[in-house]
Amino acid sequence: MLILGPARTLEEDLAGLEPARYDLFVRMNNGLDTPVPALGADALRCDVLFHSLTEEARPVTAELLRGAGVRLLVHRTPTRGAFLHTLIASERYAACAAVRHIPCETYIELTRMLSGACPTTGLICARFLLRAPVRELAIAGFTFFSTRYMPGYDDAVACDVSALSRVAAKGHHDPRRESALLAEEIAQARGVGKTVTLGRNVLRAMQGEP
Repeated sequence: MLILGPARTLEEDLAGLEPARYDLFVRMNNGLDTPVPALGADALRCDVLFHSLTEEARPVTAELLRGAGVRLLVHRTPTRGAFLHTLIASERYAACAAVRHIPCETYIELTRMLSGACPTTGLICARFLLRAPVRELAIAGFTFFSTRYMPGYDDAVACDVSALSRVAAKGHHDPRRESALLAEEIAQARGVGKTVTLGRNVLRAMQGEP
């Protein structure tokens, strides 16, 4: 299984990961309609999509789900009331993809572990899959807001400096704590025998390297 994050470093990460080795591609939010040229004919491939189903991300449509080949749409629910969005999505996209959700209790737990900061969809996705019965997992395209996004994902973020300043201004996320928490989850997964491979830039970002 290969998790494709949205950082501009994604294609460099993929160069060292052999994407064809992985049977499932996982993306999140705007990754649904953001092509990754390094994947060639699979530039839009997304077997599993984790999505917030909020206005902060581009809308999901049946056409986009079909175009990317999405088989499973996973909604991360921050509150019990947000489960309504899961139900609406289940009905709206029933003909093209299964819809499931991450319980709001997971979101609440992660918020506590992040000392009150909101977990990103990427963290929720990675944590869930690291704890799932998956034998091998690779993670690419995550730099914890230290770089801008890949072209087309969110062009409002024009450079690396603005990536960090925007997240700081919003005050929702805590990149440093997210990085540390993900490192702990990876260590636990490896401790029970799972193979977890990180893109070179994911590892550099987790180690605090520029």
